[in-house]
Amino acid sequence: VINIPAVALGMFSGGLLMKRLKLNIMGAAKLAFGTSLIGYILSLFFFAMSCENAKVAGVTLPYNSIDEFSFDKHSVFTACNSDCLCSASEWDPVCGENGITYASPCLAGCTTSTGSGKNTVFWNCSCVGVAGNFTASAGQCTDKDDCDRMFSYFLALSVITSFIISLGGTPGYMFLIRCIKPQLKSLALGFHALATRTLAGIPAPIYFGAIIDTTCLKWGQKRCGGLGACRIYNTTAHRIAYLGLTLSLRTISFIICIPGFILLSRQMKEEEKCAAHGALTNGGTELELLRKEEFVTLKPTNQCTPRSTAQIGMPGSDL
Repeated sequence: VINIPAVALGMFSGGLLMKRLKLNIMGAAKLAFGTSLIGYILSLFFFAMSCENAKVAGVTLPYNSIDEFSFDKHSVFTACNSDCLCSASEWDPVCGENGITYASPCLAGCTTSTGSGKNTVFWNCSCVGVAGNFTASAGQCTDKDDCDRMFSYFLALSVITSFIISLGGTPGYMFLIRCIKPQLKSLALGFHALATRTLAGIPAPIYFGAIIDTTCLKWGQKRCGGLGACRIYNTTAHRIAYLGLTLSLRTISFIICIPGFILLSRQMKEEEKCAAHGALTNGGTELELLRKEEFVTLKPTNQCTPRSTAQIGMPGSDL
């Protein structure tokens, strides 16, 4: 949502640039390609913006270690909750005083609770032990301030990247219209809309969702027994999968655009040569006409012009 104003401003600014600079078809292509390339380069910095995975006992780290992340299959059952008869699929997270999130109060080994809702506090949690404090509160443990600051950087870079990429939106659309013959414009725009929806709009949510699902660490369970929503992701794998797929698709688009850009450049040069040759030909013809007119003007006229046959025999004529 935060990128929408930046995209709208970029589209308007791109059209204004085309008008002010009076760009031809080649200039529009260069502007669209250049802004896309700059946006592509800026997108690479997203890989460096990351937050640590949440510390969830039995999911991202084993119960016997609170500092070492491990994404191997861990058991949510251990000695501290073996007598609680907990459900492994339950997801009602609580935050222990040790800074670790547990999938449920039962899996944290808690026996009693006070309060209600978000203010619920669980006591006598055998899996939580920090200086004799065995309590846990409802909800996941909050992330560190570093993650909040990194999220602000991510939003700022996302807005800048969206603005720069959208700068080439209007020139790119004008390039599409100008490089097509007038009688084929409607058909070409129809094919463009069809290809956009067929290759991007419809299948993209499917394959993006499939790749993102591979980074899920904890799946929820529906009441009817089916697989529910993902409860927690491997944030590092999620970032690499999402950004990697996005940049891979952009790389393919650049590879496809480069030959078209080269062909357009050659065609523009040929048209310029033909125009220059035509101008020289027209200039030579006009020069020849001027010389002929000058020759006719400077040619001496005959003083004794013969009289026409109409004048011969006319009354009053000298015979």
